[in-house]
Amino acid sequence: MSSNLKSLLGRFRALDSVELAAVVAQDGLLIEATARPGVDIDAICAVASNGLAMAEALGREIDKGQTMQTLLEYQQGLVLLEPISEDAMFLLMANTREELGQVRFLVAIHRHDLVNALNAI
Repeated sequence: MSSNLKSLLGRFRALDSVELAAVVAQDGLLIEATARPGVDIDAICAVASNGLAMAEALGREIDKGQTMQTLLEYQQGLVLLEPISEDAMFLLMANTREELGQVRFLVAIHRHDLVNALNAI
């Protein structure tokens, strides 16, 4: 896998709350990830792809266009899903909601770099 992609994902993991940063194929297969020890990366990626599919189906049903970003907030954290190509998405899992603004900012400034790194593979 691309060391550039792994390096970019490491920028997200630099935040204390981020447990997983990954690029995942739309079918749920892992492309590249970095995670805290003990995180079941493959299982989370497989289920997360269903979350993005649900958001896209809802967008079509309510005629709001393509999904730009899906954010799921839980009592003990959040999951962010963002399509970065027709075939892949960015997945981030954090153990708190307190850094939500910083997480979304990082996604916005590194989105283009993620797309380029993915295309280089």
